[in-house]
Amino acid sequence: MPLQALARLRDEILAERLDTILPRLMEETDTDMWIVIGDEYNEGPTVPSFLPSSFFHARRRALFVFLRDGRRYIVSRPDFTIGRFYEPILLRPPGLDIDAFYGTFATSYDLETIRALPEEDEWQRLERLVQEIDPRTIAVETSPETAFADGLSKSNFDRLSAALGDTYRDRLVSSAALTVRWLESRTDREIDLFRQVLAKTREIIAWLYSREGITPGRTTLGEARFSMMERGYRLGMVPWFDATVWARRAGAAHIDDDDEVIRPGDVLHCDVGFCYGGLCSDVQEMAYIDNPDDPHNAETIARLEEIHRTALQVMDATAAQFAGGRTGNQVLADALAASREAGVARPMVYSHPTGLFGHGPGPTIGHFGNQEFVEGSGENRIHDRTCYALELNVREPVATWDDLTIMYGQEIDVVFRDGVVEYPAGRQESLHIVR
Repeated sequence: MPLQALARLRDEILAERLDTILPRLMEETDTDMWIVIGDEYNEGPTVPSFLPSSFFHARRRALFVFLRDGRRYIVSRPDFTIGRFYEPILLRPPGLDIDAFYGTFATSYDLETIRALPEEDEWQRLERLVQEIDPRTIAVETSPETAFADGLSKSNFDRLSAALGDTYRDRLVSSAALTVRWLESRTDREIDLFRQVLAKTREIIAWLYSREGITPGRTTLGEARFSMMERGYRLGMVPWFDATVWARRAGAAHIDDDDEVIRPGDVLHCDVGFCYGGLCSDVQEMAYIDNPDDPHNAETIARLEEIHRTALQVMDATAAQFAGGRTGNQVLADALAASREAGVARPMVYSHPTGLFGHGPGPTIGHFGNQEFVEGSGENRIHDRTCYALELNVREPVATWDDLTIMYGQEIDVVFRDGVVEYPAGRQESLHIVR
């Protein structure tokens, strides 16, 4: 969409999140005060989620204070745009020419009132605010369990501790529960934008898996994967990881050499994800390069279609286990059990939350190398209006390839909303065939 329209949408979404999601989550997590601090280019994971579209990074230092009753403050050097979202309370910092600043950029402010304020830096102003509110607890971003809630730098922690003094320093607690819930929760408008990002991602994959994207005997794996990223960039979507295109073929169960030329009879496995408007997609789909000169071509396609249906069985079994309050480990165990009971010989599930981050905070549902029990994030619980990449594979033999066992992957982004798993932009229902 036009950049100005996207900026407007992002700001509307931020305002809605601050008005509706944050107070509810502070109540849910029993948080009186939440202080979030990050420096320009060293913001940590959470500060970007509070920045409006006019802020590509924190301006020098961002210092936010949120209260359970919905009040929210910015205790940072004055800015003439941030007041739409937070109440600025550092109005007269040392070294600021208030006549020049307010006379030029912020003429709506009462300069005479500002003149009467004490001149104080951000830490002095924060100290005064905390004393006025006198919270029972002060949540800050320090956590040994999740990096998403560990964004407070050591130097800022030291400055904060000094500003709070002995009385309030003893009231510091980890914001881990609140931070994870804030970062994983989505509004309906975000889900709609997420659907669009996901749909564009799948369109790029569909383009790749065509004669427009691949010329068998000429296109290399490297050219194929970089072409997906390039098409995303042209749309303003930024890849959040290095896209992959792998090949399987008779006699070779896994080929990932960028210089390898794609041949008729190859099975291709792509993995690509983009971030746009603050939301990230993550998709894997499979394709077969038609080989009409092979007398077993039709038989190979039929077998691959059968394997594809097997992979969808595992996806369905995983989606069926989603329910509010269940842990990622519970979903993993029951999804694998249901898949095996349905006759899937070697299912593997390694799904994860997505949203502001491709590998986002929330319940991890298995790891590629761990199909038993994921410590820490695997014990996080599923909540409503959250997004996930359902990622999995099955390992199955292909008879026409001398029973070579191949890994057949699938990954699609879903939304868990109102107790139901939604596929907002569909999923790969059948094998792509490049003819």
